[in-house]
Amino acid sequence: MATDWLSAAAMLLCGLVVGFMFVYGMKRRSVARDVERADLEAKRDAVMRELRDLQDRGGHAVERARLARELEGLGGGQAILPVLVGKIAGAPPRAALRGFIYGAVSVAVLAAIGWFVTRSTTPKENSDPLAQLEQRVRQRPDDLQLRDDLAKAYLDRENFTAAIEQTQRILQRSPDDARALTYEALVRIAMGQNDAAEQMLQRATQSDADLLDAWVGLAWVRAQKGNTSGAEAAIAEAKRRHPEQSARLDELLARIHPSNPIHVTLKLADEARPPASGVVFVTARNEGVTSGPPVAVKRLPLGAFPMTVDITSADSMMGQQLPSRVRIEARVDSDGDPLTRSPGDLSAVRDGVSLGSSVSLTLH
Repeated sequence: MATDWLSAAAMLLCGLVVGFMFVYGMKRRSVARDVERADLEAKRDAVMRELRDLQDRGGHAVERARLARELEGLGGGQAILPVLVGKIAGAPPRAALRGFIYGAVSVAVLAAIGWFVTRSTTPKENSDPLAQLEQRVRQRPDDLQLRDDLAKAYLDRENFTAAIEQTQRILQRSPDDARALTYEALVRIAMGQNDAAEQMLQRATQSDADLLDAWVGLAWVRAQKGNTSGAEAAIAEAKRRHPEQSARLDELLARIHPSNPIHVTLKLADEARPPASGVVFVTARNEGVTSGPPVAVKRLPLGAFPMTVDITSADSMMGQQLPSRVRIEARVDSDGDPLTRSPGDLSAVRDGVSLGSSVSLTLH
């Protein structure tokens, strides 16, 4: 929860500026009053001098009376402050109104600054659903259902590493958690570990027979292993338990039957020396795409070369049809982990391969 100190500092600076303007205005008023006071004192002194001169010269009585009245109006020898107070109290209503408005606006501005600073220092709610889910998991780390939701969110975004990290934590606490078993199995299908994925999906369907994702995953992994009848049986069970999903499941069943396969032949370059053991990964990505999750993957045990393999829609990662043109990459992985790549791994690539075509790759 970050505090927006930049906004707070800016608002504080605005407050200082408004405060300076307020103090400056008050000082200007004080100076104006001092000038007015000095002016009145000067007038008083001038009238007193004229009156003394008339008295010394025996001036006309009428003139002396006029000067005496004027002197009395200026306060004579009394303190000048009562005169100033009287003038201020009798000031025009417009000046008083202007002063009131100035003070009210200043108070309103300072109140607005305080409200904005308080609002700026209040943590803002994150609008990203994934970030909100991550925050909820941090607040409630023992809530396994929340972790299931987070693993699913990572899986939907094809962040397989983060997804499997969550499923592992869940399965340590609850080994038969059907959702965690299903999501980890889907990641393992993406990694080409079909045998382990099938076992996990079978456990998931036994733990929660109504979990649709588990039956769909089981059908898909069986199709990838060539067990079409087993895939059809899984789809039939899913339709029995979820008749409202029949249309979607029928569409999935149609995709299970391979169509327009890409025939790939793998050969070794003359100087290439394969490892004593390892795994062969054949992946398909969208044409021109060199990184990120593949759209389809095939995992084969390392055997004698040349090797042949067919890539079909049954090998797709998330149940989708293959694009019309793909980038095919074959790699001999010495440690069997698709997430790591050693510098000495043999590999070959061909881009722009069309569905239904044949391609020969030479590993070196």
